[in-house]
Amino acid sequence: MPEVGGAVVIDYLGSTARGVVSSVDQDARRLEVETEDGRTLTFELNRATATFTADGSQTGPRLSFETPGSG
Repeated sequence: MPEVGGAVVIDYLGSTARGVVSSVDQDARRLEVETEDGRTLTFELNRATATFTADGSQTGPRLSFETPGSG
């Protein structure tokens, strides 16, 4: 379950970036992430793939959650 302050990795095609969850909607299907470079990105749970993707699209950046001690 995503939570504010949780570390994430944003997977772009061919590169990755790190970030932190800055907000989570009440239903936990939409969240905002602040990246290392200060950008704020919105991710939405994609029902077809059960992954968080940029604005819920089928393509584009995907989000994965880091577990403590894995970064």
